[in-house]
Order: sequence, then structure tokens, then C-alpha cells
Amino acid sequence: MTKPYLVLGGGGHARVIIGILVTHNTPIQAVVAPDLGRTQEFKGLKHLRKDDEVRHYNVNEVTLVNALGSLPGQYNLREELFKRFKKAGYQFLTVVSETAIISQYAVLQEGVQVLPGAVLNACNVGENSIVNTGAIVEHDVTIGKHCHIAPGATICGNVTLGNNVHIGAGAIVIQGVDIGDSAVVGAGSVVSKNLSARDMHYPAKSFIKKGSQ
Repeated sequence: MTKPYLVLGGGGHARVIIGILVTHNTPIQAVVAPDLGRTQEFKGLKHLRKDDEVRHYNVNEVTLVNALGSLPGQYNLREELFKRFKKAGYQFLTVVSETAIISQYAVLQEGVQVLPGAVLNACNVGENSIVNTGAIVEHDVTIGKHCHIAPGATICGNVTLGNNVHIGAGAIVIQGVDIGDSAVVGAGSVVSKNLSARDMHYPAKSFIKKGSQ
């Protein structure tokens, strides 16, 4: 019997994830977040305000869903949450939208989330990673742990991503490229050569908002 879900996070990513979960016919036990918006997704759900309240539930009674989003420079929040509760013995749900297309040869590790319209061919996606809306991951791709493939990004064949890599919306990674741990590929970029750990790659013509760093 499927265990009820505890959803960790109450922002926009959580709303998308809950939209997928409601198709599972498995009850959502509660949403854990300091605050919740007044949106339809959260109506009627029990609200726990502190992460420590998760420990009121036995590890064998619930399955956790990591619904924190992931932005460049903020990987540690999602990763730390995952590691903390894994260490305590909890299991995380692997979430796959009904509208995603997943090869029978794709391997999704624990806690992976594949959002609507994504396409995954024969690839390996590391634990706690997100393949966001409409992204494409081609054959023989290896994606590390705690990565985020943003909406509309394309990862061509035989690409290897390290851990904590962020591929921005609409970016394209050409076949055969290796990208090191914690590298960031900006939205709309085309990556045709290897990137070292913590490298940042942005389109040649990019604009930074005044006052940002």
C-alpha cells in the first residue's frame, strides 16, 4: 500500500508538484513550509510550519516529497533538506508527470522529479534532480545529484553533468560535452565545449539587471 505524502515546501515548485501528485490517488498528509499561498493547490491541506514537525511521523508511515525549487546558488537548500531526512531514515518519492515521455531504459534515482512535457530517452538521472517542464534529455546522458534542468532546455546525447549543475531555461548542451560539479549554464546558452567545476556559461549577448551581481 502506498504511504501518504508529506510535501516539503510551499512555493511555486510545490504547486506544480502537488498538481502532479493529485493524479496519484494517494493522500497528501500535509505540506511543510513556513507560509503557504492562498492558491487552489493548498486548499484543504494540513499545514506544518517547521521542518522538525516531519519527525512526528514515523519513517515507515509517510513518503517525503522535496518540493523546494532550485535556482543557481541555492542548491544547498534543496540538497540539505534531502540529505537531512535521508539520514534520518525517510524515503523520497520520485515524481513523474503523466505527460512526460520516459524511455523504458531511463534510470531515475530516488527523489527525481520529471515535470509535464519533458522527454527522457535512455539516460541516468541522479537523486533529487529536477527535469523541468518541456526539457529534453537525450540518449546516454548522465545527470548527477541535485541538478536542475530548467524548462525547455535540451541535453543532447552522450553528455555528462556533475552534481549540483544548473542548466538554464532554453539552453542547449551539444552532444559529448562534460560539465563539472556546480557549473551554471545560463538561460538560452549553447554549450559546445566542456565546462569545469563551478564554471558559468552565459550567452554572448546577455543583460544583467541594474543592481544585480
